[in-house]
Amino acid sequence: MNTMKKSKDNLLEELELGNKEYSKKNKNIFKKFIKGQSPDIAVLTCSDSRVIPEYIFNKSIGDLFVIRVAGNIALDHSVIKSIEYAVDHLKVNYLIVLGHTNCGAVKASEESEDKNEALLNEIKESFLYDQDNHFRANILRQLDMIPKRSEIIKNKINNKKLMMIGAIYNIKNGMVDFIID
Repeated sequence: MNTMKKSKDNLLEELELGNKEYSKKNKNIFKKFIKGQSPDIAVLTCSDSRVIPEYIFNKSIGDLFVIRVAGNIALDHSVIKSIEYAVDHLKVNYLIVLGHTNCGAVKASEESEDKNEALLNEIKESFLYDQDNHFRANILRQLDMIPKRSEIIKNKINNKKLMMIGAIYNIKNGMVDFIID
């Protein structure tokens, strides 16, 4: 038990030190955003710790409105409402659905037989969009389904106030391939 406690203490100490460095390094940026944010781009991406949109696109604090959920799916109410908030209140002009290679949620959906697992079944539904590349298929389905799940988003797209773009981040080389119809 002492080993576990020490590891936990070390982890918290590491996080504290990292936070102090972050705070010191960005102190001038914080003032800029005290009153609010105004990003141009929202990113729906996977919760995978290897996928960090701010790093991937070389962006800074306040540049992106990021929504993270396993498998980058817009299935539940909170994800749709988060996108609507970005589109309707923050007036973002672009929504990028950013998936990635080697996605554990996509792989789990390929292997799962559980018919009651909503997340995995949502991803399975996408396989018809591209039978050869399930990572890409999942992105295509989200691009198709998001406007069907939200009148706000659909209206913004129809009025040319929002463009949705798919993107696949390659874990092996850090490059992004954009999917634009």
